[in-house]
Amino acid sequence: MGSINLRSSRLFLRVLPVLVWCGAVLCVVGLFKHRSSQFKIVGIADAEVHDVGTNTRARLVSVNVQLFNKVSKGDPVAVVNTVLDDERLDAEKAVIQARIDHLDAQLNEIRKNYEALVFNQTSEWWAERRAFTADVVAARARVVDVNAVVENDQATLKEMQEEIESFRIENGANFAADISLYNKFKTMERNRDRLVEKIDRDKGLLAKYEKELEDAKEREQIYIDYRPYAGTDPNEAQRVIKLAKDALRRQLDELEERQRNLVITAPCDGFVSSIDSQIGEVGILPDFPILSITEEKPSSIIAYVNESLAGRFSPQIEVDIIKGTEPKQIGRSQITYIGPRLEQLPVRMWRDPAIPQWGRLIKIKIPMKMQLIPGEMVGIKSI
Repeated sequence: MGSINLRSSRLFLRVLPVLVWCGAVLCVVGLFKHRSSQFKIVGIADAEVHDVGTNTRARLVSVNVQLFNKVSKGDPVAVVNTVLDDERLDAEKAVIQARIDHLDAQLNEIRKNYEALVFNQTSEWWAERRAFTADVVAARARVVDVNAVVENDQATLKEMQEEIESFRIENGANFAADISLYNKFKTMERNRDRLVEKIDRDKGLLAKYEKELEDAKEREQIYIDYRPYAGTDPNEAQRVIKLAKDALRRQLDELEERQRNLVITAPCDGFVSSIDSQIGEVGILPDFPILSITEEKPSSIIAYVNESLAGRFSPQIEVDIIKGTEPKQIGRSQITYIGPRLEQLPVRMWRDPAIPQWGRLIKIKIPMKMQLIPGEMVGIKSI
């Protein structure tokens, strides 16, 4: 009996590892089935792709980046010329410049004629001014002459007054006895009185001449103020020509602005994902972009749901995002968009590369702090 129990114990010890191993396999299979039942769909971290180009026909002059180069927002990536017919544009510029030169010639001729007219008027003005200047000079000479006479007569009057007073003191007592002395005294007084009258007349004449001098100066100044100057009175023809010339110059500036090369800059931070045009090529955008830039960081996760699972998903529904690459992460997010129709899945999401698959597009917001790169695949399961 004891030997039977011993053999049973040994058999049990031998079978136990097999049972443990089988149990572990069953657990792994169960977990795998449970996990696979939760991972219903696979998504791709999607970064927005920006087509870079112009909104008009253009010729590509140069591309400043290479495929897969990293660029920052505002970096120059290409140079284009929106003018496709330089010869025609140069011809238009030549015609406008010729018209401007013609207007310049007309303007110069008008200006020269006007300046010649002003020169003649100035010459006549100087000739006429000489008469006013002569009047001033003559009036000033008369004032100087009369003033000199008055000053001389006043000096003479002073001397005569002193002589009369001295004669009266010396001979006044003898006037009654000597009639000749008295007569001489009276003659001296009469001469003095006549000189006083003359001085008064000359002073009146001096005042008259001074007034005439002031009037002559005023007339001369008035005439000076009306002196013509070249270029101070442009006529209507000059004004019209200048307006036409300004209009032509604006047209010329517009044509030159069109001929300038246009520098195209990156609309975002990212990587050059494709270059679609060749230098010198003429394209119509946006159908034919010059190049494409994929944003550096993905903005959302896109996935495709087959018809059998479509009812389990709707906007605002929460889902778990499982990142399988290092560092592994799990985050919760929401569905932001569900496409209205079935679309063909990207080739890399087909189960069989030879059999296309279809589904409804859904977009999911990337969970905060989850580190994804554009194109990275993640698992998505409903909660």
